[in-house]
Amino acid sequence: MLTPQAERYLDLALQGRNEWWRYALGVFTIAFFWMVLGYVPYMLLVGAGVETGAMLDFLAINFSIFMMLAGLAVTVRLIHRRTLLSLVTPAAQVDWRRAGRGALVWAVVAALIVVIEHLLFPGRYYLSLDPERFLPFLGAVLVLTPIQCATEELVFRGYAMQGLGLVTRQPALIAAASSLIFTVPHLMNPEVGQHGTLVMAANYFATGMLLATVTLRDGRLELAIGLHSVNNVLLALVANYEGSALMTESIFTARDLDPVYSLLTLVAGTLAFHWWVFRRAPENP
Repeated sequence: MLTPQAERYLDLALQGRNEWWRYALGVFTIAFFWMVLGYVPYMLLVGAGVETGAMLDFLAINFSIFMMLAGLAVTVRLIHRRTLLSLVTPAAQVDWRRAGRGALVWAVVAALIVVIEHLLFPGRYYLSLDPERFLPFLGAVLVLTPIQCATEELVFRGYAMQGLGLVTRQPALIAAASSLIFTVPHLMNPEVGQHGTLVMAANYFATGMLLATVTLRDGRLELAIGLHSVNNVLLALVANYEGSALMTESIFTARDLDPVYSLLTLVAGTLAFHWWVFRRAPENP
């Protein structure tokens, strides 16, 4: 059964036009902007013999996500005839304090997960800080990563879940289906080849479920945006791992990803986040 907050959020889709062909065209538009137009500059540079590296790869990934956002804007505004704000909240404006709260709570949870991993597996993390290489990434990550994460939330939680809400009103099905959609493109990450499809798909699906359930429970997207943003910023800058899809310069680096530990602590972190944030019903203006 949907909560009143979730119902109000999903019903924002009714502000626009929702014929099936609009969603088919919308998905194609977003994918074309993201996967085709988003990688054209990078492919041209590679074809011209420009030397690639970690920074160029990072910028290329983020450019493709910016193109995804452009495709989403075209889709929502021109195909569905509604506002991007309707993907975020039923309120008149974005609640940035909510995003900050989601970021703060998950930062504490994520830090505890890393500290516990270090205590359980001494030697897994090593100090990898190289100030000369780190500082350029510091600026790039702090500027680009929140936009990247907000875009993914707008697409995979906002657009996808509101569209699914037109088909079913079962929150578990909506969350699971959107998490499956979120999982599929992440299966292209290098971690899948290193650790296996099943365990990594479970990790991506669990991440999607965390973000989807938070969004449905709060009836808006800001908590998920804050959570996702701080998670990726901390991964990129503080505690990354060798072979990561985000090959940035971080302060600490794990010698390898432990996907089982990651999955178990992700489930525990989900429960902790829900308890911490929703132990008192938040206001929904």
